[in-house]
Amino acid sequence: MSWNYRVLENEGELAIYEVYYDDSGAVKGHSLTPTYPRAESFDGLKEELELYAEALIKPILKYQE
Repeated sequence: MSWNYRVLENEGELAIYEVYYDDSGAVKGHSLTPTYPRAESFDGLKEELELYAEALIKPILKYQE
């Protein structure tokens, strides 16, 4: 299983969520609530923000219960 950050649309609002994939690359699920950048160091925070930026160039997904 793998994951990345993706933009999801939920009731007209866009936010970044953690999205999980099965071994074939199909979406298996996502976090229930949006995530936010956090890290224990400045460099870690920069790396986290780079992953967020990657989410902005991928297609927007629909939030699913």
